[in-house]
Amino acid sequence: MEIITTSRKSNFPAPPPFPQNVFFHRILQYSDYDRNQFNLDENIPPPRNQDNGGTKTWKNYLPESLKVQYRQLRSLWIENRDHWKDQKKWIFDKIRYYFFCLRKTWSIKPNILISIDESGLIAASIYRLICFKKPKLIFWSLEIDTGQSRLLFKYLHQKLFSICARLVDVVVIQEKTRLVTLEAQLKYRFDHVKIFFIPHSPIGNDSFSPVATEQKNFFQNLFNLSSYDKVILHAGWIHDAMCVDQFAKASRAWKEEFKLVLHEREKRSPNENFIRYVSELSDGKALLSLEPVSFDRMDEVFSSAHIGLIAYDKKYGGGRENAHKASGKLGQYLKCGIPVVALDLPGYKEMFEKYKCGLVFNDFGQIEKCIETILDDYENYRNESIRCFQDEFDFKKYFNPFLFYLLAAK
Repeated sequence: MEIITTSRKSNFPAPPPFPQNVFFHRILQYSDYDRNQFNLDENIPPPRNQDNGGTKTWKNYLPESLKVQYRQLRSLWIENRDHWKDQKKWIFDKIRYYFFCLRKTWSIKPNILISIDESGLIAASIYRLICFKKPKLIFWSLEIDTGQSRLLFKYLHQKLFSICARLVDVVVIQEKTRLVTLEAQLKYRFDHVKIFFIPHSPIGNDSFSPVATEQKNFFQNLFNLSSYDKVILHAGWIHDAMCVDQFAKASRAWKEEFKLVLHEREKRSPNENFIRYVSELSDGKALLSLEPVSFDRMDEVFSSAHIGLIAYDKKYGGGRENAHKASGKLGQYLKCGIPVVALDLPGYKEMFEKYKCGLVFNDFGQIEKCIETILDDYENYRNESIRCFQDEFDFKKYFNPFLFYLLAAK
């Protein structure tokens, strides 16, 4: 297998080792990418006052609709002007990546192309359009960015992605609600292609008994917790897109033995704006685990929790709101027998009604009550979490049909 990808400076842990028959081709990216940038609302300067104190100018004689259009165009021009250097770096990286992919793919001459997300699909489509022997084009959707960029190059890139979607033969995505979200973004329905639904989740253990997923002591040792303390874990990105600030604020009123633990998947600093903000919101009660672990220790980390937390802020679009089976932490919680308390977003309530493995909330003030309800019947919730993982999330179970398809298509 040949994998063509990018590389950049990163604080994420190294990926797990791959078999010897997997070969990587990487190209370095130079554009700046700060995924953790955060500014408090009060630090954003208010818009300038447009009132001229009643002074008559030529603008006063224009219709209001033209004034609105003018302001929108001016705002758009200013935003693109201010980000022009960053845009040039970004599009230069993309062009270099596409030429790199084309050169490598041309030498490999694959029968099957599996493209990942926007850039991967564009790169694969370029090769498919110009080569003589057309490979089967598979689009694997992991992230869905439903926001409409106002920056010129990114806007054009999104349009190109939408055009390339018409070329695919197979779509791999986590679940039906994600497919609907993707089709709405693309303004295109995948009626003519084969669809595989594969959740974003780990491969299961050989044994799913509670003994095989017994709780470990990773956080207990890290924070010197007592046997009475209950670890309420939010694992993953510490960002307001994951409602981490709202978890922190709610945790101030929790019982003392309920310990909110925020565990990051990349190395972070306690001095970052958002990290300090979250700590202050929790009155210093949130326990920050800012050193990521290697992939082979994931079960150890998750198994040391008692309950897992999940929420996504709807303001970040359908890609976040419909993250259910695209949420990596959900599958990992369930694999380790950790019941879940989740914001009432699509998919969770139905799953928790079918499997008694968690509870949903609509208000963050309801989380403590959810925790208490689960702890009162903990072994049942724990066993149901494992059963839910077996039925709905075990990666191998859902990947195997896709693998058989690939073998037949070679």
